[in-house]
Amino acid sequence: MALFEPLNERDRHHSPPPQKKRNNRAENFLYLFFSPSETSQAAGRAFWERRHTRANQDVPSSMTAMRAQAAAIARWGVVPKTDRYGQLRKIKQPVLVVNGQNDIMVPSINSFILEQHIPNATLILYPDSGHGAIFQVPELFGSHVRLFLEG
Repeated sequence: MALFEPLNERDRHHSPPPQKKRNNRAENFLYLFFSPSETSQAAGRAFWERRHTRANQDVPSSMTAMRAQAAAIARWGVVPKTDRYGQLRKIKQPVLVVNGQNDIMVPSINSFILEQHIPNATLILYPDSGHGAIFQVPELFGSHVRLFLEG
């Protein structure tokens, strides 16, 4: 049993790219990080181009790092027998929870659950976006972060 909710019915309608494109890294990235609308996909392609034209590229994650992240997520996601979200109430500092409204990787409902159970949380759901919402609207996201940090 997962700590958060599974994909909802609407998320199941976001079909993966056609089989002929499944091996294309950009298409897989767009599927996972952006909603299927043309606007969101165009923003995703623009981000992909920006990201791959940077002079200082990110170092690719190693298999060791990916395994460690998966193990940490699995340990963190264990659901206690009682008081499912009790640990969240212990967070005292302000928390900014950001997500796209159509996230198929980490269902958007989970962001709402966080906001409801962390005492001093602020939730921002960006419309027509997925897991890559911060890449889709970077200027708006930056403005929201500044407002949050200055608040």
